Amino acid sequence: MKAECDHAVDYLYQYIDEELTWSRRLRIRWHLKRCGHCVDAFDFEARLKERMRECGKDEPSQELFDRIRALIDKETAESQDT
Repeated sequence: MKAECDHAVDYLYQYIDEELTWSRRLRIRWHLKRCGHCVDAFDFEARLKERMRECGKDEPSQELFDRIRALIDKETAESQDT
């Protein structure tokens, strides 16, 4: 994963929640248009968050997000090793 990808992924949740400044959102959006890996991660996270909203449940704990992110990072690392 490139440095730009690391930067985009760092702000993914804030981007989904529209908590970023206009200029940072623009940079993330520009990166997502050009990076299939990051757009896949964005799509997954956005669908996951939307699905959780649809379920009408409380917001998941930060621990759950951290565990999911760790699993995604592990899978990404393993796929890059092959």
